[in-house]
Amino acid sequence: MDTERLKQLEKAEEELQRRRERGRLAQRAFRKRQGKVSLDKRDETQQLKAAIGEIIRVARCDDRSELLRVIADAARVAKLDTRKIADGGNGEDRERRSTNPESPLPAGRNTTGSSDGALSAKSRADSQTSQDPADSQSEWKLDSQMAALQKPRMRVSPQLDYGLWFDTNRYVRTNEPPADIVPYLGKGKSTFAGHIFWACGEHLLDLCRSVESNASANPRAAKEATEKIWTLVQHSPSLHNVQYIRALAEARAEFRDRGYIEGNNPAGEVDSAEHMQRLVAQDYESRGEDTTDWLTPPDVEHYLRKRMSQESFKYFENLLYIMDTYHSPLDCPLVALVRSLIQDLATSFICFGDGPRWHPDRISAIFSGKFHGAPAEIACEFEN
Repeated sequence: MDTERLKQLEKAEEELQRRRERGRLAQRAFRKRQGKVSLDKRDETQQLKAAIGEIIRVARCDDRSELLRVIADAARVAKLDTRKIADGGNGEDRERRSTNPESPLPAGRNTTGSSDGALSAKSRADSQTSQDPADSQSEWKLDSQMAALQKPRMRVSPQLDYGLWFDTNRYVRTNEPPADIVPYLGKGKSTFAGHIFWACGEHLLDLCRSVESNASANPRAAKEATEKIWTLVQHSPSLHNVQYIRALAEARAEFRDRGYIEGNNPAGEVDSAEHMQRLVAQDYESRGEDTTDWLTPPDVEHYLRKRMSQESFKYFENLLYIMDTYHSPLDCPLVALVRSLIQDLATSFICFGDGPRWHPDRISAIFSGKFHGAPAEIACEFEN
């Protein structure tokens, strides 16, 4: 009896050991499968990231055939149907149009294959500058048409057959800075000339926004802003297309803030402002006037530097640095004076296409009034 009991116990122990071994083997196989699945998912994720990166790279070049190829590669990695991509669009739409030529195209497409409103920056700039300027201030008005230039009138489809990315005349970024703002980028932005240049551009854009926002709510304020804009451009018929002048200012502010200009800005070319300045110079020449009498921002900085000692101007530059470092108003009379000086210059310039200008008499009056009775660190040196 004891022998049989012992054998039963031994058999039960052996069965338990076999079950434990099978459990260990099953767990090992499960972990191995899990590891393989995890590794496969990791590889698939890396491939998908690489494919998306390639899409972004090619999309910047706006090469349709190459872009479709890399999109198809990404779709295959994601195990998606690539037939519609290979066909270049929705086969059902093409079949319907082939059997019925009068069938309308999907929204957002036209018969030329370009998107609605997809004009190149150059063609739009030409169309803007070729308009007849206003004959008088009463005939000129600023409206919101510039917003239409900035925002394409088309809906975004989840499909890839609308030409949104592929029209060669749209969304080609300008990565080279416009020639007229090069002196005011980088370290030049922190100089006195840089401060007044950008302040003038912001003042112009603020006036344009005021016209738009107050057109219905506050017509009087809109009219006042309109009159101030007119004083900036009325001296030359070449500048009477205020929508284009605004586009110039917006393009330059965009490059300052982002490092590029989107291709849908009609004034985004590198030499747009220089071309406009040449037209202004021709206007002055036709009237027997000289544009060299007007002072540029570097001229204004030189005017101030010439009337200060080296130590005083260095102190003045330190005040500009403080303004850049602490954007909120400071309880410092000298900083307040510099801010007020820049504001006076920004509200008294006239536009020459490639930047602001001031008449020497105007600069003399502003500086004399601003530095009269100013703190000794600047006023005494300036008056000497």
